[in-house]
Amino acid sequence: MPRPPRPRRQQREQQRAFRKTVRQLERLAAELPGGSPERPIDVASASVVETKARAIQCVQCDAIEMELRGDHASSTPRGVLRELAMVCRQCHAARAIWFRVAAGAN
Repeated sequence: MPRPPRPRRQQREQQRAFRKTVRQLERLAAELPGGSPERPIDVASASVVETKARAIQCVQCDAIEMELRGDHASSTPRGVLRELAMVCRQCHAARAIWFRVAAGAN
């Protein structure tokens, strides 16, 4: 008769499964609009970038309480590419969201 698994072993297996799920969610989030520089969210004006970023749901816990931690902008021929570093207020998951402000917009 096999022994039942030890509690610590079960806990480690659950943690590994959880980390695997988080990695899969992050990989899928990179495929969403705004998830990478190759798939930015197009906006007409820079004034709506932060508002739109805060309205995006957390990919881990589905909360809509994202907090802006920083941003970086670079100029491209198609417009200004902006990366916003966001953190979920509930689960503290970090996420970068990319926006492209149309060329000629203020």
